[in-house]
Amino acid sequence: MRAIIIGATSGIGQEMARQLLDEGWHVGITGRRIDRLESLARAHPGKVEVQRMDVTDPEAAEDGLADLITRMGGVDTIVLSSGVGKFNKALETLPEVETIDVNVIGFTHLALAAMRYFLGQGAGHLVIISSIASRRGDRAAPAYNASKAYQARYAEGLRKYAVRKGSNITVTDVQPGYVDTAIVQGKVPWLQPVDKAVRQILSGMKARRSRIVVTRRWRYVAWAIERMPEMLWHRL
Repeated sequence: MRAIIIGATSGIGQEMARQLLDEGWHVGITGRRIDRLESLARAHPGKVEVQRMDVTDPEAAEDGLADLITRMGGVDTIVLSSGVGKFNKALETLPEVETIDVNVIGFTHLALAAMRYFLGQGAGHLVIISSIASRRGDRAAPAYNASKAYQARYAEGLRKYAVRKGSNITVTDVQPGYVDTAIVQGKVPWLQPVDKAVRQILSGMKARRSRIVVTRRWRYVAWAIERMPEMLWHRL
């Protein structure tokens, strides 16, 4: 099996690459920090293809994805794991725009490129790492929550497109709660180990699930967040 993970220099993307490699997959990894990618490749000789990629340059990122697919001789799975999130209680413009550049514009270019590739070969699995932050807006990082809602709805739209085309393409929306990665800032409740979260993600991927909420306890939180009265949500 062959997979490409876009955004594999840290966090969920990096851990997913490690676990897939341990299972014997051939893995392509991308990110801006080439030294981290090459370190993972050296630890797994002959099993890893490396591609430097900056999703804020979306046209170049699309070209890089196409080149990586060619070098790997085709792929079965593409994971979109790159993303940023910044606290912005002061409502400054720059952090919001930077978040949108990565989580919306760069994401859209790569999601479309992946879907077009899978449509061309008639099958594939597109995995999108969004967040349970997609369920509601938040004052601390307005663009982050909004961008994750965009990703979740975009995944749903691509899934419907694939079904109506009659294609053998699975689109999975992964919604993590608080996972112990660099993107989590400050003290948070129920912080979960990244290896545990990834094990559950891979289990859901193998089952070809449309939506995966990890870890399992966060499924209840996500359910409660969606149904919480607005007055109560604003007090949190």
